[in-house]
Amino acid sequence: MLAQVGRKIFPKTIFFFKMIKQIERQVRELQKELAEAQKERHLVRLQPCRGDMEIRQKDEGLDRIDKRIVSITQQIRELEKKRREMMSEAVKKGGYESPFN
Repeated sequence: MLAQVGRKIFPKTIFFFKMIKQIERQVRELQKELAEAQKERHLVRLQPCRGDMEIRQKDEGLDRIDKRIVSITQQIRELEKKRREMMSEAVKKGGYESPFN
């Protein structure tokens, strides 16, 4: 009886946890990319400007980096939401069900 229950529950649970691990890996990669973009933004901000043209170029560069930072942050939020949903689904699908019912 226990073996039959294990065959039903464990493949689903394993699938969810593999998906969760993949999402966590993507989040870590995006967090590294976010840190790099923030460093780049600080470096651009600290660069001196000698004229209007350089100021415009600096502003354009900062705008581009800011958009990238916002995009990465949004992707991280979406992946974390998806991860929470997957965790919830894994629990609902039988990760914690009693095999004796």
